[in-house]
Amino acid sequence: MDNDILLKVDPNLTFCINTQIKEQLKWLIGIEKIKTGEMLPPANQMADLLGINRNTVNLVYNQLRDEGYVSIQKGRGTQVIDSAKIKELQKMRQPMHELVTKTIAEAEAQGIPLTEFFKASLAYILLHHQTPTDQLRLLFVECKGHDHTFYRDEIKRVTGAEIKTVFLEDLLTTESVTIEALDYSNVVVTTLNHSDEVKKLFARYQKNVLTIGATIEMPLLLQIAQLKPGSQVSFVCLGKAGGQWMASRVQDANITHIQSHAIGIDDEALLKENIEKSDKVYASAAVYSELKALAPDKVELYPMVLEKSSENLLQEFAKSAN
Repeated sequence: MDNDILLKVDPNLTFCINTQIKEQLKWLIGIEKIKTGEMLPPANQMADLLGINRNTVNLVYNQLRDEGYVSIQKGRGTQVIDSAKIKELQKMRQPMHELVTKTIAEAEAQGIPLTEFFKASLAYILLHHQTPTDQLRLLFVECKGHDHTFYRDEIKRVTGAEIKTVFLEDLLTTESVTIEALDYSNVVVTTLNHSDEVKKLFARYQKNVLTIGATIEMPLLLQIAQLKPGSQVSFVCLGKAGGQWMASRVQDANITHIQSHAIGIDDEALLKENIEKSDKVYASAAVYSELKALAPDKVELYPMVLEKSSENLLQEFAKSAN
């Protein structure tokens, strides 16, 4: 990222600060001012430049990762990735850049204050191009260690709703995240891993909390059961907690003849060490592509499926909401 690229935050705008930062970064990525492969500034450096809390920047980076624009690796930082989402963003933002540049020039020529112009533009859009009000919106809460992208995609598949993912760690440490989450939806979806925490967190706000769970497909259990006794098997997710969940599902199936290791892709040193000594590595969908590139002969996909009871719960809720 070029040193002359400076972001700004304006507490007087109605958009929360993390949204301001995220959209500026998406704009710069979209017009290729920030190119694929480049690193974003470290969170503490960005926070110091903007005079904000580091947790806010971490939240933005996590949101960008969740939306498919960056990858985050401990010890390396946050990198803009070459993905379909990036190409889609560039396709949208580049013609926008030309149009906005012309519009700003015309507004300035007429002496129209830009901030007022764009506030009025937003008002016009809200008045004349309203989105359907019956679109179901759900707030999904999960920790950063589990495969939250799997759950998000499954919730969307079953309900057809718009899904906003919020991490439990951010809700517990950053007040602005909780406030923004409260405004998004009256219904919260979370997993069995964090059901009690989430229900307690939202109890005073009278939020309806739906709890869902996932399991793994039988062919995978049969495959693992056929491994030689004493085989070294690593289970890898976004964080160690996710890896532990993956390993526990295998243990619950009474498969105890292997040596299991739970790892998060965020622990780069431990990850490399375990890949080298493992006979087999099972990776969640969120990290599979990255791990497969590192050890193609060892890495297999850990296929998760939504529990039938959870799918029924979401379907019934979607029907009642409509």
